[in-house]
Amino acid sequence: MGIYTNGSVFGVRIYHINENDDSITLFESKYDVIMSTKQKKEAYLFYENLDNKQNILFQIYTECSSTLKEGYFMYLYPMSLDSFLTQFNV
Repeated sequence: MGIYTNGSVFGVRIYHINENDDSITLFESKYDVIMSTKQKKEAYLFYENLDNKQNILFQIYTECSSTLKEGYFMYLYPMSLDSFLTQFNV
């Protein structure tokens, strides 16, 4: 059981968790089509220009499927720093 992504990137969310365990969105973009190279570069440059990169987390807005229901749905799916740097440093 679980949620599975097809890997297509329709958006990204860059956020951090503060000392009160609150999620604070620093950057977010979602599109109706797969992100362009220019859009990915914008997100990457935002991350690179952050003064403090401690506790920064990433999610991609992607098409997913689940073992619990039929069809596809859009979902903010967790992404590691290494994956973000690989996919967005274009």
